[in-house]
Amino acid sequence: MNIELQGKLDSYIEANRERFLEELFTFLRQPSISTRNEGMHECAELLASLMRDVGIETRVMETPRHPIVYGEIDKGPDAPVVLVYGHYDVQPPEPLELWTSPPFAPEIRDRKIYGRGTSDNKAQIFIYVKTIEALRAATGDVPLSFKFLFEGEEEIGSPSLAPFVEANRDLLKADLTYYSDSHIHESGRPMIILGLKGMVYAELTARGARIDQHSMRATGVPNPAWRLVWALNSLKGPDNRVAIEGFYDDVRPLTNMERETIAKIPVDEQGLLDFFGIDKFLPGRIEDGYYFNLISEPTCNIAGIVSGYTGEGSKTVLPSVAKAKIDIRLVPDQRPEDILEKLKQHLEEKGFGDIEVEGFNFLTPSRTPIDHPALPVIVEALEEAYGREPIVYPGIGGAGPNYVFTDILRQACFVVPHATHDQANHAPDESMDLDGFFNGIRTGVRVFPRLAKTLRR
Repeated sequence: MNIELQGKLDSYIEANRERFLEELFTFLRQPSISTRNEGMHECAELLASLMRDVGIETRVMETPRHPIVYGEIDKGPDAPVVLVYGHYDVQPPEPLELWTSPPFAPEIRDRKIYGRGTSDNKAQIFIYVKTIEALRAATGDVPLSFKFLFEGEEEIGSPSLAPFVEANRDLLKADLTYYSDSHIHESGRPMIILGLKGMVYAELTARGARIDQHSMRATGVPNPAWRLVWALNSLKGPDNRVAIEGFYDDVRPLTNMERETIAKIPVDEQGLLDFFGIDKFLPGRIEDGYYFNLISEPTCNIAGIVSGYTGEGSKTVLPSVAKAKIDIRLVPDQRPEDILEKLKQHLEEKGFGDIEVEGFNFLTPSRTPIDHPALPVIVEALEEAYGREPIVYPGIGGAGPNYVFTDILRQACFVVPHATHDQANHAPDESMDLDGFFNGIRTGVRVFPRLAKTLRR
């Protein structure tokens, strides 16, 4: 990009800074809590209106749960196409008493925007609405065709996304998928994420007596809490390895290029230990590097256990039911349905076949090849916008819907986050860094003209 055009784009963004923030705040004030269907249709219509204001042809498309906001800019059959993904739904704001300011009344403090959905994901999708406006205002047009897919169910596992994409393959066909979620590196350097882990979320239920009993009967009446603890203990050992038979059979080994890229990720292990408040990291199956395992290793986590009495004071009770929720994180080429069956088979073989297993929130792992020709272009645009060299992650520990793009649409998928690592998404006082929001727009106006040349048919 020539210096004159770069200056023109940056000047437009700076001149409209306050208006961009006012419009973002309008978006943030509208609740959109997918888990309890609060404000979902209202937010979808608001987002569609904001997109139409900058010339994106937009429609709200219904799904069995919450609507998808679809938009497009068509530059003709010979133009490259980028699909921009994001989600407008947010997590519930509770506990409300832990917020410094109301969750749906955005407020700027210390160069951060505070409010529910600021970083996850409203500001990070609004970046692309303003990118379109800036490109058109400064250059007269956009450099390629765009399709926008903004869903309202990401925070509940995106149950409608895969069926929607399956049913609309032609509508969503593009050269690649590009979006912003998650956060930049803790050092402040920007990041490019090429993959996400998959997941199986499951609830395990052990049952005992018909109703809770006095704990004096524990000499003769089975306690399902103990049975559940023994079953959970069989899933993973002190060596941090998952003990389910065949669990690691389909794990795709890293390529040499992926290993080299992971080795370049800067890591302050002591700083991370201090941040987490722990003394050491768990051992790895192959090696002990924090980022190596975060990116390349699957695992099994206990998310919660409930049984009996957990209130204040004492109550001598022998519970009748015990439940545990677990999330199993997967890497390419593990399959969620296969892993769930292996979990059930493991419990059966270990003598816990009576424990009920309900699996849900299936997400397939995904990874874009590290040698994709778009990667150097995105690296260059980020470095120019941030003034710092970006870090490339072959994958991250989180799970998400990237597989619908890489597996169903057969498109490379690039995640370019702009929030900071201390964003507190899903927690009280969620925030979006002001510089991150505007750096996102500055990145957008640089990356899409470059992609137009790289992807040109």
